Amino acid sequence: MPETVLPGSALRTVAAQALTLASANRLDLVAQTLDDVQQRETRVFFEAHLPLLQHCVQNQYPLDADMLAAHAMRWDWRRLSASAAIPWSLDLLSQFEDCWDWDSLSKNRHLPWSGALLQAFVRRWNWGLLSANPALPWSLELLETFAPLWDWRVLSRNAELPWTGTLITGNTHLWDWVGLSWNDGLPWNMPLMTRFAERWDWTGLSANPGLPLDADVVAEFAPFWNWSWLSRNTQIAADAALLQAYADNWDWTALSQRRLLRWNAELLAQFAARWDWKALSANAALPWDEALLLRWEERWDWQALSANTAPWWSEALLERYAERWDWEALSENPALPWSPALVARWAGDWDWDKLSWNPALPWSQDGAAAMLAAHAERWDWAGLSQNEAMPWSQGWVEAFADQWDWERLSANPALFAALAMEAAGPDALAAFIQRYADRWNWATLSGQAALPWSQALYRQCAAHAFAHLIAQHQDFGVCVLPAETVGALLAALDSGEILPGANLA
Repeated sequence: MPETVLPGSALRTVAAQALTLASANRLDLVAQTLDDVQQRETRVFFEAHLPLLQHCVQNQYPLDADMLAAHAMRWDWRRLSASAAIPWSLDLLSQFEDCWDWDSLSKNRHLPWSGALLQAFVRRWNWGLLSANPALPWSLELLETFAPLWDWRVLSRNAELPWTGTLITGNTHLWDWVGLSWNDGLPWNMPLMTRFAERWDWTGLSANPGLPLDADVVAEFAPFWNWSWLSRNTQIAADAALLQAYADNWDWTALSQRRLLRWNAELLAQFAARWDWKALSANAALPWDEALLLRWEERWDWQALSANTAPWWSEALLERYAERWDWEALSENPALPWSPALVARWAGDWDWDKLSWNPALPWSQDGAAAMLAAHAERWDWAGLSQNEAMPWSQGWVEAFADQWDWERLSANPALFAALAMEAAGPDALAAFIQRYADRWNWATLSGQAALPWSQALYRQCAAHAFAHLIAQHQDFGVCVLPAETVGALLAALDSGEILPGANLA
């Protein structure tokens, strides 16, 4: 048989395909090698820290039926029942029906919810908790199928239901009408409100931001409203005409606090005798300028005004009314034009405790370090220690190590984010953390998800760390381990066996 000779283009295609296949095979081999290395390193790590393994598995691993059964006495079944990692199925629930915490399951949003699943364990579920679970496949059919079992009081407050006029009308005898009235998920309109006017809780309706609160709706139900709650409702489009129409009904203190009114100089003047001027003084939505300040100078409450966070502050304004401001309120006001110079200018007037807790202090500006040092005896270091705006660094911590509140420092996520960026790897970060091992609150530190936990970092901190708290937010790669490896490690934990990797801690 004569040999087949391919044309040049076909040869090139075949060669390209061969190269592509070879490249793919090499990549697969590299990937498999990397996976093997990762699995081996992770296995060795957990051999050294078997108690941590249990917590990581329980919180993060997709446990199957065999693993659940093999170590049934070790599991915290209530925690497992709330898991998002387990591959939930009807069969799995059935196999361990007597082990699960059914209250936790009833709240779990990760189950494969269906009518069939509800029916399979109809006597097990906590139907009150199910009634509030937004992950259920809510439908009219589902509601009707289990109508006698739902907690209708809870359902009435559930905004995720497929709300329609038909659903409401068809179950009038079952609803908790107070709960319905506060529920902003209903299809609110004037016909619905009119039809059940005698059933609604009008305090709930007055406060409900889901209502279409225009002038017509306000007028239609004027005799029913709780006007104090209505005055607080953020959705009401209150203009001068609407305010005037019901001037004797409104809660003017509540209106004075509202940011969404159509504030202008004319509105203030028109109802000057009705406003609560203390509440107005704290309202950042007013059209603040010095002319407005002067126009009503004798009506303002200067303590409330000092706490006002409107972006109108200036050093000149502080100087001009220095004798009238409430400096305690000013000290915690984040809207002032903060600078190291401003802090120094009024050093004798600030309330330094309030100042220390102010999140807007100018820690990112030049001179921040000098500002901190210059007033070291005045600061409340607890407030400073939890301030996320500080220019955190190892040097910053070291410079004032004896002043920090280490409890609050342990809970400051900005500190650890900054340290992670600064440190040259986990060993350097671990060395810094170990330097102050006797000062950290290790329970708080263990719950700190902003700390860049790694296997290397955990090795360095294992003597102090709380494994069960860390495992709530870190898995240390446990999910790369095959089930056989995890099972073997858990078996070693059950038996108390000392594994080779334990010497690496």
